[in-house]
Amino acid sequence: MKFQTTLAFTLLLLVAMVGAGTVSALYGFTIGYDALQGVRQPEGNPTQQLIRSRKSSKEHASVNGIELVSEREVIVEVYDKIYAREQGLKKDNAANSAQTDSNFVKTIEKEGTPTPEAQAETVFPLTSTAQNIQFDVIDSRLLGNYWVLDISLQNNSNSAVRFLYNFLELKDGQGRLVSGQTEGLPAEIPANNQSYTGQVRIPAVILEDVETISMNLSDYPNQEITLEIADIPVVR
Repeated sequence: MKFQTTLAFTLLLLVAMVGAGTVSALYGFTIGYDALQGVRQPEGNPTQQLIRSRKSSKEHASVNGIELVSEREVIVEVYDKIYAREQGLKKDNAANSAQTDSNFVKTIEKEGTPTPEAQAETVFPLTSTAQNIQFDVIDSRLLGNYWVLDISLQNNSNSAVRFLYNFLELKDGQGRLVSGQTEGLPAEIPANNQSYTGQVRIPAVILEDVETISMNLSDYPNQEITLEIADIPVVR
């Protein structure tokens, strides 16, 4: 009789333990499931990530009903607006410059003084020659915000000559250095008697009080040839 009571008590204890464990497991599962609602496993396939990133760049994303704008589209739109504004400012500056030049020419003609273009035609071309190398300033004109000089180099010697145009020295009538940019001329002038043309661009704003400039160009690296043209009139 005592053995049966002990066995029954043991079985009851086991059943209680199993029941308590089951209830605890279900309760823990329920809490964990609720806590992980909305959490997804990270995408491990890089191909799928690339596809999704491309889709998101083309379409607007939406999170919790809030529409997210593509960063690329914002950058492109801002760039387009800035570019359009710059183009508009350039057109306005060109129109104002053309109007100012026209008024200046009309005033000069009205006073009976030759126009700057007519004066330039009587001056150019200006030439400098050293060791059978000919350096010419063919013409000058105001182009937008730059004063442009058309120049040429011709090699009549028996060997090619190299020039480094960053060393082209520009000075105003008072000997002050003037900044400019040379374009179009080759680094090496072959000995073929052919004339090679280019341009020197100088910002017009730094030439407001300048009447003439001078140019000095030497060969590179020997610097045995020096070509110099002085008293180049600044045409406005």
